Amino acid sequence: MMDGVTFRKGIIVSGLLCAGFLFQRCNLFEPRDAEPPSQSGFQYLPRTFPSNVVLNLQNAVGQKDVAGYIACFTDSTRSGASFTFVPSADAADVYASVLRNWTYQQEEAYFRNLVAARKMPQGFSNLTLIPKDSLASQNERTYRYDYTLVFEHNVPGFTETVRGTAQFTIVNVNSDWTIAQWVDLKTTTSLTWSSLKGKFSN
Repeated sequence: MMDGVTFRKGIIVSGLLCAGFLFQRCNLFEPRDAEPPSQSGFQYLPRTFPSNVVLNLQNAVGQKDVAGYIACFTDSTRSGASFTFVPSADAADVYASVLRNWTYQQEEAYFRNLVAARKMPQGFSNLTLIPKDSLASQNERTYRYDYTLVFEHNVPGFTETVRGTAQFTIVNVNSDWTIAQWVDLKTTTSLTWSSLKGKFSN
């Protein structure tokens, strides 16, 4: 017959064995697998409204997310429409061969290069947009913003802050809004976004 002490010891041993089993099965204190670098954990807004596209652009810059960034622009292979970029006059003079006839593919390549050149381990990036005016039609919206873009990178001697005015023409193709045209205007003494594109184009 089992006495009280032996019974209590048996309960304790059984409890410890069960706890050990659960610990092994659940891996409660083990770190989770890292997210693959090609995937962003950030959730973007659906492109069902033109204003969402602008917010996604800001967030993609802040997240340094190439896939999220390029998704804001019109891809001719996806919609049949093409993306065009009109650089500021000062940058067009300096980077004439690069910025002339700028394409969707160049837009992606420049931002990929910029992200690759970020200050490690993370680097600060932020896009501030101040609305100026807008124009609306049934399937098109044109917005103008004064912008300040800060992107910490590892290229010595080149500014990390660019300023100017951006005019985005956002079009609707099958309820999918994307930026079809971007006109960059120099409105301050600072370098513009066009200069950043020219610098990191290759």
